[in-house]
Amino acid sequence: MPRGADDGSWSRAYMAGSGLSLQRRGSTESPDRHIAEGADLTRERMVELASHRDPAVREAIARRADCPFGVLAALAHDSRPTVRGAVASHPRAGTTVLEFLAADRDAFVVKAVVRNPATDGAILDGLSRHRREEVRYLVSKVQTEREGGDQVAAVAAPLLRSTVATRLHAQDSDEVAPATPQHQSPERKHAPATLAPRPVAGRRAPVVPTVSPRLGGLPTTGAIILPGGTIEA
Repeated sequence: MPRGADDGSWSRAYMAGSGLSLQRRGSTESPDRHIAEGADLTRERMVELASHRDPAVREAIARRADCPFGVLAALAHDSRPTVRGAVASHPRAGTTVLEFLAADRDAFVVKAVVRNPATDGAILDGLSRHRREEVRYLVSKVQTEREGGDQVAAVAAPLLRSTVATRLHAQDSDEVAPATPQHQSPERKHAPATLAPRPVAGRRAPVVPTVSPRLGGLPTTGAIILPGGTIEA
C-alpha cells in the first residue's frame, strides 16, 4: 500500500474518536441504544447494557464519558472492531487497555489507539514499527504533532513564568502616590525675587524723636506746646 494510503479504517477510527456511532442503523435497531446514550444512566445499567446483543448499544456504552474502567476493559475484548475502536478512543481507557488494543488485528482499532491523546510515547514507539505502513505513517504524524506542541510549550513556559514574576514583583513594590487636593492651586513656575513685608494688625510704627533747636534741644515729635509754657507729651 502506498505511503499515506488508507483502507477506510482511518475514517472509522476518526468517527469513533469523535463520538459518532459506526453501526448501521436500520429497522432492526434496538431501542436500548437511546437508553445507552442517555443521561443519568446508573452504573448497574451500564454493566447490563455492555453485554447487550446489539453492538450499537455496546458501542454507545464504550463511548460514554462516565463509562467505568472495568466496563471499558471488558469491551476491549468485544468481537466487533467498532466497539473495540470506541474503547481505544476513550480518554479513560488506561495504559493497560491501550497496550492490549495496540496489538489488535484490525487496523481501525490500532489507529484509534494512535489517535488517542492518552496513549503514551512508549506505545507509539512500539507502533512506529508496525507491520502496516499506514499505521507507521499515522504514528509518525502524531509524534511530529506532539513534538511541535512540546517545543511550543517549552518556549512559552519561561516567558509565562517571567511575566507572572514581573507582575507579582510590581504588585509587591508598588507604592501609593499621595493624592493631590483638587482645590490646590498650581505651583508658580517663577517665584518673585523679594516679597513685601506683611502688615501686622494692632501694632503702631515706632516714633523717631527729632530735636528742635528753637526749644533748646527738647524733642518736638509727639509733644504739644501749651500757652502756659508747659509741654505735654
